[in-house]
Amino acid sequence: MSGPTKLIELKRDLHLLVEGRDGEPLPPHLNRGRSATSPHQIPMHGWKDILVRSWSEVNNNNIFLVAGGVTYAILLALFPGLAALVSLYGLLLDPIQVEQQVETLSHVLPPETTKMIADELHSLITAPHGSLSISAAAALLFAFWSASRGMSGLITAFDIAYDQKETRGFFKLNALAILLTILMLIGGTVIIALVGVLPAVLQFVGLASSTKWLLLVLEWPLLIVVVMTGLAAMYRYAPNRQAPQWRWVSPGAVVATVLWLLGSIGFTIYVSHFSSYDKTYGSLGGVVVMLTWLYLSAFVALFGAVINAQSERQTQSDSTVGGPKPMGDRKAYAADAAGETTS
Repeated sequence: MSGPTKLIELKRDLHLLVEGRDGEPLPPHLNRGRSATSPHQIPMHGWKDILVRSWSEVNNNNIFLVAGGVTYAILLALFPGLAALVSLYGLLLDPIQVEQQVETLSHVLPPETTKMIADELHSLITAPHGSLSISAAAALLFAFWSASRGMSGLITAFDIAYDQKETRGFFKLNALAILLTILMLIGGTVIIALVGVLPAVLQFVGLASSTKWLLLVLEWPLLIVVVMTGLAAMYRYAPNRQAPQWRWVSPGAVVATVLWLLGSIGFTIYVSHFSSYDKTYGSLGGVVVMLTWLYLSAFVALFGAVINAQSERQTQSDSTVGGPKPMGDRKAYAADAAGETTS
């Protein structure tokens, strides 16, 4: 293509981009979703921009390294979190159901990880009733606080993924971490309770023969809904920014949930059939498997946040709550700074 011809086409594209034509859509290479008011209005060329920028952000913000820090924080918070879950569930129903529902995750989690969690739950649940009551009344608060330390690490990581600087004070930040931890535990308690009491309800209404089939059908959708909803809530409320509208946290929640399920199942198959962690690490093999799975989980959660941030940067429409505001006044970097486009 000659220089003058290319210059003429460039001028035409700029004219279309600024003024457009009545009743005529923009060419595909220009229609990138700059006026989109929701993610589904972003065309394929726009999603190409988002994916390219997302991978660049993963490298520029050291998301792989940040995921390692989150893994350490979650590991320290995992067992206090299990204690809090058992104590909270024990206030309402039989905590043995918590242990039984771990079998639901056995198809997703590596065997070593499932065994470590199941063993810890068994030791908590089989504790004398008196000590369980004391835990529910007093140590429950300590368990919540310890579990919230992992959430604090996740909040900091989400700030990095959204390119936000943390300016919230000590009390506000820790209150948010504790609140999100409690909501996460309550969500898990409700799901376990629903699955646990469903057979009794079906027995009462005379549908006991359908119990096994119905539970099998509901287990995976419930797991997907819980993971997706929890991720969307954290993407919206955890970062130090003006909250995005729910529609602008859905792409990352969907992507992270799908990657988490596929990654967990794939890693489980690999560990079960192809790996030799026990030969390499000896008695620490189970711990290494759990750390690796936690790392994969942390990374996909952060990658979902990066996808959300770059989705917001693809549009010039206001993606935050509280009514339309001009770019620069939205108190969120992802909503205030338009992202670069690819060729």
